[in-house]
Amino acid sequence: MRTAQLYGLLLGALQILGTLAVYAFGLHSDPASLEGGHRFENIAAFVAMMACLCLGLRAIARARVASGGVFTFGVGAQAACVIAAIGGIVTALGQYLYVAFINPAYAVHLRAVYLAKTQLTPEQTAAYAAQLDFITSPLFRALNLGVTTLVFSLFIGLAYAFLFRARPAAPAATAM
Repeated sequence: MRTAQLYGLLLGALQILGTLAVYAFGLHSDPASLEGGHRFENIAAFVAMMACLCLGLRAIARARVASGGVFTFGVGAQAACVIAAIGGIVTALGQYLYVAFINPAYAVHLRAVYLAKTQLTPEQTAAYAAQLDFITSPLFRALNLGVTTLVFSLFIGLAYAFLFRARPAAPAATAM
């Protein structure tokens, strides 16, 4: 499972690097560019998930076969769970640090986007202030992206585990 842990860490690190790239290109610097930044972040996250899960499960399958074992769906599913869990935890931690310390203005920009899209009156804005504070907080971003990484990585990982599993040999056809 060491290989799965390594690929889980890699998945989380790539997710964080995607966010930092968006930040470096200024796509989290104002409310107008936030949507484009999120789009790029989502694409980068999906590519990172696909790559880490594919390469991680392939490495585990090769190691199993090299040691005389068999890469079954169960082995792949277990590895996918480890990769997804570690990737989700690392992503959540990185996103919390990003919003809390690296780019605290992100929450302000996100709040402005939400308020512009919902077109709330000042009274409604005041009534929903606590909810707006929470959904623009570092904790919510961490939970949101951490759980999203966990769930989507798990689905993708289970699909790869199914595809990469050892299949029983087909019976030989007899000539008539």
